[in-house]
Amino acid sequence: MTPPDIISPPPHRISKLAVGFALLTVFGAVVFGIYGPKIADRLTLLGGVPLGEVVEAAANLRLKAIFLSQREKQETFLNQSEQNAELSRLLGRTYHLPNLADAGYQLKQVSPASLPGAPFRAAELVYQSTTPDNQKWLVLYLAADDGQFLSFDELGRTHQFAPDNVVWEDISTNSEDASLILIWSDGPVLYLACVEDDDEAEKLRPHFDTP
Repeated sequence: MTPPDIISPPPHRISKLAVGFALLTVFGAVVFGIYGPKIADRLTLLGGVPLGEVVEAAANLRLKAIFLSQREKQETFLNQSEQNAELSRLLGRTYHLPNLADAGYQLKQVSPASLPGAPFRAAELVYQSTTPDNQKWLVLYLAADDGQFLSFDELGRTHQFAPDNVVWEDISTNSEDASLILIWSDGPVLYLACVEDDDEAEKLRPHFDTP
């Protein structure tokens, strides 16, 4: 009787799919090790608002605010109690309003504003200089700050815009425009002061409660 043939098991083959998956996993680990902080940084950005977006919005709103104020014929200015009541209603938190009377400015108007990161939780304050031969405008924005505003360092990494930061930004729209904006935060509120030029910026800076 002829014994049955012994069938040898097929040679073990390595799955190309498994090899590809393993290589992809290793590659992904290497990439994350190199670029991990940047990836995490982008994820942080998704949960915050870049300060540049707020600056751009404030710069655009400023022009409209000045235009509307120039059209108004009345020369009335808000008193202290009126401005405090309106700001408290708009912001719903404590704030520190700079006293610009010594710098030759009076508050003319307080209006609600909506800025990126603080929709319906911001205020627009329009100031007019009281010097007859030097009519200047200052527009100050106050926005509720809950830590959502982000700034970038020299390496492009995002950081929470902390109360100890002060930033100057050029918001001029043409060669004849020299307007600037000063940005700072005291914790509960983000402040954006739009001034017309460098001279006004230097004059007003000591009157702002900046770090």
